[in-house]
Amino acid sequence: MNPVIEAYSRIASEYDHPRNIESCWGSITQHSLGLVTLRDGHKTVADIGCGTGRDLARLASASPPDVRFIGVEPAANMRSIAVGRTAHFPNVRIIDGRFERLPLESQSIDYLYSILAFHWTTDLGKSVAELARVMKPTGELDMTFIGRHNGREFIRKTTPVFFKYLTPATMIKAVSLRKQMTLEAATALFRTAFGPPGLSVTESYHTCYDTLEGHWGWWVRIESQLLDIPEAKKAECEHAVRGAIATLATDKGIPYTVHLLHVRLRHEELTERAVSQDCTHAVERTEMVGFGHKEL
Repeated sequence: MNPVIEAYSRIASEYDHPRNIESCWGSITQHSLGLVTLRDGHKTVADIGCGTGRDLARLASASPPDVRFIGVEPAANMRSIAVGRTAHFPNVRIIDGRFERLPLESQSIDYLYSILAFHWTTDLGKSVAELARVMKPTGELDMTFIGRHNGREFIRKTTPVFFKYLTPATMIKAVSLRKQMTLEAATALFRTAFGPPGLSVTESYHTCYDTLEGHWGWWVRIESQLLDIPEAKKAECEHAVRGAIATLATDKGIPYTVHLLHVRLRHEELTERAVSQDCTHAVERTEMVGFGHKEL
């Protein structure tokens, strides 16, 4: 099985813990959810990588009952939680699936969104082709995922530590699990399936400040799961990594900068706006202190 899917299934019961929801990634999730735009013509909506179904349930509760929602999630335990969370919505269905092979009919989706999941795909080209296959000709989408320049502060500090406990081959394997692209690469990829003028790909940077424990609570949940550290050395490695991250402390807290990519597809009256965004590739920068954020 895919190690990422296994990892998320293992931590499913902790995924909705307040430390995670109120963390840096919780803030980025809320920002991403704010980009999701359901319109009157969106009668069949798909959430790819729906996780435990929190966002899906929120959208379903605010939508008319004739809007059909489909949540696609590959991690069994995450999917099980999502099924329970959305059980009282007759118009919500949770199914097993992944970007590379979507269990959806061709040209069946009016609106597709995905929050912080696409970077885990194992095949970028196949995944984009699948997205294009399931979308109706008038279909629209919003997807956010992390980019190439994500978490550079942590990477600079922790990489030397990890190299003491892991072989170069193991490090390369761990890094390869994420498909983190530059803005230019993401734009070129999605243009293979979704041409202008309706397509836009933009990037933004969000710097989160938190305590060591605040960052550690979410960061270790997934990073430690993906790094194949020998059991006998895990405690020693963890101590060294915590020490490295602690050296980043400032008066505001310890910074972590998220490089976020946003792929947006629109039709009709929104096309003109999409063209403008596609041409400018405007870079947004925000700063999050604690659990709030402010525009820079």
